[in-house]
Amino acid sequence: MNIAREIRALNALVLMNGLKPIVRSPLWLVVELSFPLTLIFFISLYASEKAVSEALIGAAISLMTLSGLALQSDVVWLRVELKFQDMAVASPISPTTYMLGLALSELAYSSPAILLIMVLMILRGMITLRSIPLILLSLILCWLFATSLGFYLSTKITDLRHIWALSSLLSVLISMLPPVYYSIELLPEWARILSLIIPTTHAALLAKDAVSLTSLTLLNKFISLTILLTWTITLTIIAAKRSTWREK
Repeated sequence: MNIAREIRALNALVLMNGLKPIVRSPLWLVVELSFPLTLIFFISLYASEKAVSEALIGAAISLMTLSGLALQSDVVWLRVELKFQDMAVASPISPTTYMLGLALSELAYSSPAILLIMVLMILRGMITLRSIPLILLSLILCWLFATSLGFYLSTKITDLRHIWALSSLLSVLISMLPPVYYSIELLPEWARILSLIIPTTHAALLAKDAVSLTSLTLLNKFISLTILLTWTITLTIIAAKRSTWREK
């Protein structure tokens, strides 16, 4: 493997699919931020200061999740509509480089919105040197989980209309309904049990514990981290084995 060639390919994909769209269509950044910021705004009107801080954690997790899920639309668009993947197949770059480049391009595209949320958290005094490692770990695992899910779905669904509908539904099921923007204590017992199946719930619990919005025991931290890692590793393996590189 030519490492320099693979790095150039990564840079090209991030530039083409991540950074260039920001310059050409900056309005999409406003669209991406509108949903979490609107939620935070209304929560700030009617809820406590703690709820606002929890909503900021939820916004960061939601943006990382949506960045991963959005990958499915781009993969299908480039493969089915533009036939760009056919050109990538004919080139000397590896499938891993191609998929990693697209994943990083989505993260680059979402980075201004994520950075704004992080700045708001810093201004509220939520982020300290002690809290940074656990927050970053939670966000990275959340992004990897969502990216792997996006990869897998992109190989199963080839119609963009279905992809867009499924992506919207998944964003609600994964980043809205679970206790990501709000405290898990607000849910009834049966709903808490169901929410603990969803990986974003555990990402939120770990991040909220890092900024002292909740208090997890060492055992609870271990359980949340284990569940989040299990989801991430499982979906990564599925995506790696099921992804289609060359059309049959």
